[in-house]
Amino acid sequence: MRTSTLVIVVVCAGSGPAHADPSPSALIDAFKVPPAVLVGAFGGGHGHATRAPHGWFFGADTGIAWLVGASDVEARTTGGSSIDSKAWCFGARAGYQLASGLAVQARFDKLGVGAPDGSGELVAVTAGVRYSLPVVPMPFAEALVGSAVHGDDMSPMIGLGVGASLFVARHLSFDASLRDWIVDIDGMHHIPTLMLGISAGFGG
Repeated sequence: MRTSTLVIVVVCAGSGPAHADPSPSALIDAFKVPPAVLVGAFGGGHGHATRAPHGWFFGADTGIAWLVGASDVEARTTGGSSIDSKAWCFGARAGYQLASGLAVQARFDKLGVGAPDGSGELVAVTAGVRYSLPVVPMPFAEALVGSAVHGDDMSPMIGLGVGASLFVARHLSFDASLRDWIVDIDGMHHIPTLMLGISAGFGG
């Protein structure tokens, strides 16, 4: 009898202080790490806690651009003048962001490099789409189409870009991007740009 009583006392003493709701949800709550919440991601998200902002936005970028292509070496001596093949560039953009992560945007970029035919400095005026993934930092990919303006001439241009945004507030982010601008001026040429920028948004 003493042995049985001792066992009962030991079991009660061991289980009493540690007694808790044994349900799975209680166990999960006990060991749950607070989830990372997107505080400004322009991309999607599910549920109230991770719902990302959407609405109008604008931004500005600056960085460096290079002119590369099959005939750019010969083109730089066209007319006896020097053509810049590397230069600082800057851009401005505005558009509308959907909660799904898809955005439509228009861009103006002063690329700084000279046109391969020597007709003037290249300026890109484009419009297109960007899709962002709702993770931190937020990666994005974009496609743009428009015109390259150089002197009195205009040429078709497309741009393909990738990058990432780091949000410091719900509607404010710092961006890093790499784009390849493709233009046909006396042959196909590529103008890669590496840029840093800032974006601000208005909306939900």
